[in-house]
Amino acid sequence: MNETPVGAGIVLDDCWNRIGVWSKQAASCPELADCVHCRNCERYSQAGRAMLERPVPDDYRRQWTQRLARPKQASEVSSNPALLFRLGDEWFAISSRCVCEITPVLAIHSVPHCDDNLVKGLVNIRGELKICVSIGSALQIDRASESHFTDHEILERMVLIEKDEHSFVFPVSEIEGIVHYGEHDLRPLPSTLANARSKITTGIFQLQDRQIGVLDHELLFYALARGLK
Repeated sequence: MNETPVGAGIVLDDCWNRIGVWSKQAASCPELADCVHCRNCERYSQAGRAMLERPVPDDYRRQWTQRLARPKQASEVSSNPALLFRLGDEWFAISSRCVCEITPVLAIHSVPHCDDNLVKGLVNIRGELKICVSIGSALQIDRASESHFTDHEILERMVLIEKDEHSFVFPVSEIEGIVHYGEHDLRPLPSTLANARSKITTGIFQLQDRQIGVLDHELLFYALARGLK
């Protein structure tokens, strides 16, 4: 009988490699007449159980103890997914969890006796009328003062956001897509920002050559709902 050591004092008779179906020579095990394949043999099953129940080597236990005891690195911290978009000359990110839909620019139907700069009107999204607001007005952002050239066509879009019973649509100058940032990436806001924007923007982070303002969607919904009253 040829036996193969597998560590931790366990020695197996790997007959399936010598005389069984995995033998380099013709299979000659008499048990194959009844079992057909080594997987059906009790000896093969016992060997598998012995492998699974063998003691854990000390080096293996020590290695995993040290690995699990290490402090979590910054790169392991989960990131926040956000929709990146441009308003005028400035870039912003808002949590993708509250973004329901992105559409081409839709017709805005004016609301009678509403001269508020915040409310632009109503838009029809799949048969439902949604309030269209100006995020630029809420954040006190000026219109774009420079031309934006890229290697692709820039298309204005509308974004539908929802939270609890509130839903709003707002137009944006450009949408980049979904980005991820960590809390450790955020830096404080410059003191020169408009007061309205500083109340809704939680911080900024750098993305290539852009400064991205992160909007607090909770405060944004609160400000928009309050502005409707």
